[in-house]
Amino acid sequence: MTVTAQQLDETLSSANLAKDKFTPFDHSNIPFEEEEWPVIIIGSSMVGKTLGLLLGYHGIKSVSFDRHSKAGAHPRAAGINFRTSEILRQLGLEEFTLEQSGKEFDLNAGMLIVEKLVGGKVIKHLQEHDPEHVKTFTPSNWVWISQRMFEPILGQNAERFNSEQRHGHQVLLYEEHDDHVVVVVKNLNTGDIKKYKTQYVVACDGNRSPTRQNEGISWDGPGVLRNSLGVSFKSDLSPFIGKRMVHGVVYIANKDIGGGFRLENEGKQGIIMVNNVGSKTSFEPGTVTTEDAKQYFYQLSGLTPDQVDPQIVSMNYWTMAAYTAGRFESKGGRVFLAGDAAHTMPPTGGLGGNTGIADAHNLAWKLAYVLSGKASHSLLATYNIERQPIDEFTVTQAYNRFQNRIVMQQPPASEAPDESIELGFRYPRGGAFVPEEKYSTPKELYDDPAFPSAVPGSRFPHSYLDDVVSSDKPISTIDLVKTNFVLVTIDPYSPWAAAASKAPIDIDVYTLNATSSPYRDIKGNVEKKCRLKPGEAILVRPDGFIGWRGTRVDSGHEEKLKDGINAVLKK
Repeated sequence: MTVTAQQLDETLSSANLAKDKFTPFDHSNIPFEEEEWPVIIIGSSMVGKTLGLLLGYHGIKSVSFDRHSKAGAHPRAAGINFRTSEILRQLGLEEFTLEQSGKEFDLNAGMLIVEKLVGGKVIKHLQEHDPEHVKTFTPSNWVWISQRMFEPILGQNAERFNSEQRHGHQVLLYEEHDDHVVVVVKNLNTGDIKKYKTQYVVACDGNRSPTRQNEGISWDGPGVLRNSLGVSFKSDLSPFIGKRMVHGVVYIANKDIGGGFRLENEGKQGIIMVNNVGSKTSFEPGTVTTEDAKQYFYQLSGLTPDQVDPQIVSMNYWTMAAYTAGRFESKGGRVFLAGDAAHTMPPTGGLGGNTGIADAHNLAWKLAYVLSGKASHSLLATYNIERQPIDEFTVTQAYNRFQNRIVMQQPPASEAPDESIELGFRYPRGGAFVPEEKYSTPKELYDDPAFPSAVPGSRFPHSYLDDVVSSDKPISTIDLVKTNFVLVTIDPYSPWAAAASKAPIDIDVYTLNATSSPYRDIKGNVEKKCRLKPGEAILVRPDGFIGWRGTRVDSGHEEKLKDGINAVLKK
């Protein structure tokens, strides 16, 4: 289903959201500021902030402008999935994020569907992960963390990554030219209007994205699902459920009410999500009183006024919808969509923000390589080619989980495994990789990450390696991937390794086998998971995806590797 901008305004209405659109005006009398950033980001929530850090990690300065003075007052959950944890690991932020999460949640906390929070019958366990099984496909963890903890982590590290974050600044318009983009910004505190010149703009401006509307990009999908209610409350529930959150989210499903709890602060506060009360499935702004909210709390929790008296802090009306943008880039190729601007989905599965961070991870290295002259501008077109179909697939998976967990559809809608959605997705042909017929990609968009295909366009498989030089602690193969491409072989004195030293870009080369140094693969897992044989090699992109495979040949390694690199970088 495709909706127009007018229909979007009507279906995604909210009492607290302005209908922001870009309105052209004459800015010829406004001089350009001397400050210049190669990339300007519109929006500075979780995805915008992460993109700024990733660009800085690759040596690119950026600034994000956000009209909000600070993060929203109403709490929101932030489930950090395996892939996002790996991205934070690359930035050096995973351990601190784990520490913050550990103050409130169990590691790899799953989800639960019950009839009521306290004393309710368990209907189904969701997204619970066996730690030993997790170690077979990632060194990272599924992490629950509240927004008030996570966004400050990103904000506090902005300066370290040369990324500015300016809140209280609204982008009034942008104009795309052949070789640059003009961006006009208003400081909402002072009223000052300034004009900047940049090379690229990335819009992380939410599901009502003015940028997407300005570009005339379609908004396709199942559509608006329902108008839901979120209630922030304070009430000490620890006597009933304990202080540690064993489950990140608890869904409630009974004949009287449907919704869920997300708790924090040792069970002393949190939010309830109200999806339906009896047959009522829509909550319009201003229609729910404080007493109504308390009644919903009691119905969802199974507690009574004699046991607790919750304080209602705030209420938030929001529209649950499932849409994907028809394309993630402007026709001129200098403006991109990421995060909710590119896709919006139900929170079922915790896929939304994580999918946006995966967008940012895919785009950041490509912008960096183009801006540094290592790649052709054409490389940026692969962002849309790779991410749009994967994100469309992810929206469908979130929608199917909504049907199964909220609507309780029978028979259940098809669900791909959680780990496969998060880590096993494979990019389609036409992306920044060289497809190999020998390792032909199956029709499905995903692998089981515990048994990876290792085809170009898929994630570089995780295996633990022994660090025989500097540490007793094993490291992961994914830790080898930093800002350069990585070439991996299993045989010493590989001609592919020699060819990498003469490549047109910097390549980090690793031979990984039972006797290699500094990293040793005693069990031969790299050989198995990467499907490497003597004489072969794989080339891994800076985002940890395989870009090319080198087969065993007698000669011409240098030229073949160069051709592979140029094909990946679209040179």
